[in-house]
Parts: sequence; structure tokens; C-alpha cells
Amino acid sequence: MALKKYCLTVFMVLFIASLSNAQSIPLATGEWIPYSSKTLSNYGDFTARVTVVFNAMGLRPEYRFYPWGRCFDSVEKGRVWAAFPYSYTNERAEKVWFSDALSCSKTVFFHYAAGNDSKQYHYNTLEDLKPYRIGGVTGYYYVPLFKKAGLSIDYVNKEIYAMEKLKLGRIDLMPVNELVGRHLIKTHFPDCIDKFKILDKPLTVNPLRLIVSKDYPGSKELLVKFNAALKTCIEKGLITVETCDGNYRDIDD
Repeated sequence: MALKKYCLTVFMVLFIASLSNAQSIPLATGEWIPYSSKTLSNYGDFTARVTVVFNAMGLRPEYRFYPWGRCFDSVEKGRVWAAFPYSYTNERAEKVWFSDALSCSKTVFFHYAAGNDSKQYHYNTLEDLKPYRIGGVTGYYYVPLFKKAGLSIDYVNKEIYAMEKLKLGRIDLMPVNELVGRHLIKTHFPDCIDKFKILDKPLTVNPLRLIVSKDYPGSKELLVKFNAALKTCIEKGLITVETCDGNYRDIDD
């Protein structure tokens, strides 16, 4: 009898543990203030929105903070269900799925006016930027856009490295999400905030989404549930998603 009770206890512990594990979904993100960060309340605005949706699904998100390259790699290889926030590109869509939009990103070109420098930058198409030295971050959504336009880009691994080059005059322009850029400037260059300028014409205004693994177990079904819960949260006013232009791609059949 004692052995039977012991076996039943072990079974119940393992069963409860399995339920707990099934309810925890791993997601990857990185440092991109104010959207996501280990240092922010609720891990940032975008992360907070993801949490609201998961609460509506009755699931628990398990957030893992990685470098951005590892975020995408973890999704592609099925080590996590999803990562965020990302903009849609055709190249990415060959490797991952995309959720519906949870937010909007306005990417602008920053430039630095040192001393009496009054240089003006104007463009209508990306091809107009060929005379300028432009910075960028490896793997970001705009890489194929710049390649198609024939631009020569000085790529680095982090936005702050490019902003430092901008301040030092090693590049002329740097595309950054406006909110992210202003945070970097305020944090790292507080004595020369007014010298960082923004071009009037934004590079893009795109929806921000989750990228979702095609190899994570039950991924497609989970994505369908996530999008349905997101729609419900929006309808109930729990989440407000800004309207912005951008591409959308349904889940592949």
C-alpha cells in the first residue's frame, strides 16, 4: 500500500510538472528600449503587449533575452516558439512565420550637426542617398532595401556603435527607430542632444510583429490562437495598435 501511494505521488508530481511545462512558452527578445529590455517595467512596452495576449490565451510566456542574431537563430531552429519585435521582409518570411501586428515602428535617418555644420540632407528615393556615408546594423529589415537601391552601407552589430560613428563624423546618416534613437542619444550623448537631427522623410513606418518558428512543436496552431487572442484583446481595448503602413503575410498552408 505504501509503495502504491508513493508511486501515485510520484505520478501526480510528474503530471503536474508536465502541465506546468506545457503552459510555459519560450520567447526570445533583446535590448531595444523602449520596446523590450530586461531593465524596464514589464520588460518594455512591446513585451507587455505580448504578456497581455498570453494571459488571454491562458498561457505563460517565458522571456529569454539574447543578442538579436541569436533571437532569429533560436526561432529558425525551433529552440523558442517566437521572437520579437520584428518587421516583415520577404527574406525572413522564407524562414519564419509572422504574427499579426502588435505595434508600429517609425524608422528615421539621424544625422549629426557638429560645430557650424549646416549640411542639409534631402531625398525622395533611396537612390538619392548614394553620395552619403550611411550606417546600419547587420541583419536588420532594411538590409535588402539598401542592397536593392545600390547603397554602400557601413554595417555594425549594434545601433549604439553606429550612433557613435555618426557623432564622430565617420558616417553621415544612420537609420534608427525614432524612439530607440532618441533613447540612445539621451543615454549616451546627453551633452549634445540638440546636435542630433532627423530627416523629415522617414525611411519606413512598419508594423512590428512576432517572428514565429516553423519547427517548434504545435507552432502553427499556437500562432492561430495567438492572433485570435490578440484580436480579442484589441476589441476589448486591452491593447491599442497604432495604424501604420507595411506588408502582411498569412501563415503558409
